Amino acid sequence: MSTTTIPAPSAAAGTTGLTFLGVLRSEWIKFRSLRSTQLLLLFTFVAVVGVGIIAAFLRGTIIDQIMKFGATGPTEPGAPAGHQLTLEQAIDAANAQGISIYGIPIAGLQLGILVLGALAVLLIASEFGTGMVRSTMTAVPKRLPAFFAKAIVLVVVSYVLTLVAAFVTFLISIPILHGYGIDMSLGRDGVVYTILMGGVYVAGVALTGLSLGTLIRSSAGGIIVLVALFFLLEIGTSLLGLVPGDFWKYVGQYVPSVAGGRMLEIGDKAAFISPLSGGLIFLGWIVLVTVPAVITLKTRDV
Repeated sequence: MSTTTIPAPSAAAGTTGLTFLGVLRSEWIKFRSLRSTQLLLLFTFVAVVGVGIIAAFLRGTIIDQIMKFGATGPTEPGAPAGHQLTLEQAIDAANAQGISIYGIPIAGLQLGILVLGALAVLLIASEFGTGMVRSTMTAVPKRLPAFFAKAIVLVVVSYVLTLVAAFVTFLISIPILHGYGIDMSLGRDGVVYTILMGGVYVAGVALTGLSLGTLIRSSAGGIIVLVALFFLLEIGTSLLGLVPGDFWKYVGQYVPSVAGGRMLEIGDKAAFISPLSGGLIFLGWIVLVTVPAVITLKTRDV
């Protein structure tokens, strides 16, 4: 009588030959294969460029008016105009009011961070909602490689999309601003810097969204918290300026949207944090959300 020996299942079943590059490739395929994701990215690109074009027209008009009437303009109908400024003086006056020429390529960034941040939340939270995350974590038992692969895909796509959109906006703004006598070129102070750093800002928001989706495990909840962090918190802290005491006047500069926005500017401003400080604070917010997300993904049941 013969017997058949059935080999015991290997603990590494389903993971033979698994590499991080393989996980990364898998996440990239999942990301780009969804038609809804493709359409959302296209919409984001068109919207960011569209807002930038509108900003070019508006800022050109404002600078033209400042140049004609001075920084303050005529005080009453029929009054003579103020001292007429040169073009560069008008541009400097507009910069002092937060209306910068170099910021035109990234004028549509707020819309970009809202859409891409929400997409980042959905990328992981939807897997928790549908239960598909169990398949992902079965294929990648260590869990963290799957999270890091998703993060890399999101960060790279967000950065490249924002970079291309900003550069296209820059190219379209050249003839628009030329109509106002304004020279827009890569040699102008701050233009290259803001185009490059704009992508960093959006990529940081996307990573924050992915971390929130991992922590909260709810698409709606994660998006609400993301909106609160990058939009509502700024409004709330601005009201603290009404509270007596100098301390409360500066709290608003440390929220992620304000610190990240300051990171995109050039030069120091009185009573404002420096661009470097803004970048470090923004990085701190990302770490504050990402580290707990990584820990909970590793330790909590899925």
